[in-house]
Amino acid sequence: MYLRHIGHAWRDVDSFLTSIGGTTIKMCHKWTNILVNKDFDEFTIDERGGKRGDSFWDCYPDLELEQKQFIYQEFSKTEATFTSETLARFIDQDFYELNNLKKIDQQFVRSVESCRLDLRRFGVKFTANSSRPYFLGHEREDVVKNRQEFVKYFIEREQHFYTITNDAVPQWRISTTAPTSLLCHDESTYKCGEITVKRWIMPHNAPFYNKDRGRSIMCSDLLVMHPSGPFFSWTEKDASAAIALGGNNYFNNQSILNQFKRLFQLLPFKKESKNHSLLCLVDNSRTHTAAEIHLNDFGMRSGIWCPVDKIDYIDENNKKQTIEYYADDGYSKGLLAIANELNVSVPRKCKLNDFKLLLSQHAAFRSVSKLEKLATEYNIKIIFTPKHHCETNPIEGYWWHSM
Repeated sequence: MYLRHIGHAWRDVDSFLTSIGGTTIKMCHKWTNILVNKDFDEFTIDERGGKRGDSFWDCYPDLELEQKQFIYQEFSKTEATFTSETLARFIDQDFYELNNLKKIDQQFVRSVESCRLDLRRFGVKFTANSSRPYFLGHEREDVVKNRQEFVKYFIEREQHFYTITNDAVPQWRISTTAPTSLLCHDESTYKCGEITVKRWIMPHNAPFYNKDRGRSIMCSDLLVMHPSGPFFSWTEKDASAAIALGGNNYFNNQSILNQFKRLFQLLPFKKESKNHSLLCLVDNSRTHTAAEIHLNDFGMRSGIWCPVDKIDYIDENNKKQTIEYYADDGYSKGLLAIANELNVSVPRKCKLNDFKLLLSQHAAFRSVSKLEKLATEYNIKIIFTPKHHCETNPIEGYWWHSM
């Protein structure tokens, strides 16, 4: 364009560009026509003018997988605290741990601006933090399957639970066959502050309720289906646990586990629990379903740091097995060595995603939450309500009444 502007003929320009290996007039016309008259994606896919070399994610594909997992987890939370800087800090920390390097300055290995572009590339939007109907995921394939299994479980065992008649004056139906006491647990938040106007939201993975940045009161309580108590009651002092004012306004996983541990220790001393099986119904929040170990915590090869020292699991013979993750020299074994110890056959040239999918089928890596593992120690069964189905937990009516 500059040569044409100063008066050179287009044939002379085309001849000059051809001699130096530049873009010819015909090629320029072709891409201009695609840009103006056709699809913009077709124009950009050629990546003309882009960097000709490996990108950051080409060099660290494992780190990209961990980044996606971190984003997915953060966007499942109800509190709107996630920012692109949060992602930059996560990548920075993982990068130095992966390469066993010591950070010497305050600069991120992946800038906040680049992380913002990564979020856009993954389909995330920075949009209004408005309420989202909880039923939006009702008919998702995995949710439908979970719902059917949930309903089937209770229908097949109806005779074991205490139920209520549909009469004008409801009465308890007493179970005589291996009675089971059902404990319905949930936390609820009482809002008392401002709400974030906007937040990062990933489609199909956003919480249905918009929480603020911690200016709320959270309570945790249980509703017990047993004739020793009324059908439904509420008093001002019913909440069994609440946050400490001035502290962390949200229950983290450890807070929930401590509450349940205390409950499980006390239940055997209640006379109503004698000769009863105990089943606890909890919702699908991350504070309940957080697993003790996750495949993304492990590196494929040896020498990569991992938050756990050993892997405990129950084998097909119902016996407890333990695998040490760190070798005698202090270095981690890596997933390849662990797969060998577990007698898992790994195909040659197996990609990382396929490899992790293969290992996830083994009992050592099946997703068992910390809460389920804790309950097993006290012979109590945990059942999670289906996602996007808060109406399946009876205690939700309790919270509606109290609010």
